[in-house]
Amino acid sequence: MGSSNSKPEDHVFDGSDTPTNSTREKSLEIRIQSRVESELQRLSSRESQILADLESKLSETDKKESEMGLGRDQVQAEIDSLKKKLENMPKMVKLDDNVEKARDEVVKCLRLNDQTPLNCYKEVEEFKNQTRRMEKEFVVRTVGREYP
Repeated sequence: MGSSNSKPEDHVFDGSDTPTNSTREKSLEIRIQSRVESELQRLSSRESQILADLESKLSETDKKESEMGLGRDQVQAEIDSLKKKLENMPKMVKLDDNVEKARDEVVKCLRLNDQTPLNCYKEVEEFKNQTRRMEKEFVVRTVGREYP
């Protein structure tokens, strides 16, 4: 009765049945690398598709612009014509000596009478008269006739 049950049996474990930590880590690393690889391929194909779409849109836009006549040469010609128009427009004219003199008199009077600026009414009136005269000359030069 008792001799067979009391003997301890020797069990030998084979490592192929139960994974160890290192094999789990290796399999996890392989799965992660394969997912990263597939994600990179997906992003690369998506990027290629977006790039192709943009290139096709650009070529369509270029075709439309060439049909509308908005090419580089046309734009440059329009810029040149606008520059010529700008050159022909009246430019700022240097103040004549009478206006300069009247302005200087107003400034001088206001500095002398800084507490009582109303004492400079004569100088201010002379300056106004000179600027009106200059304004009329400008209108005649620009429009070609006097205004009332």
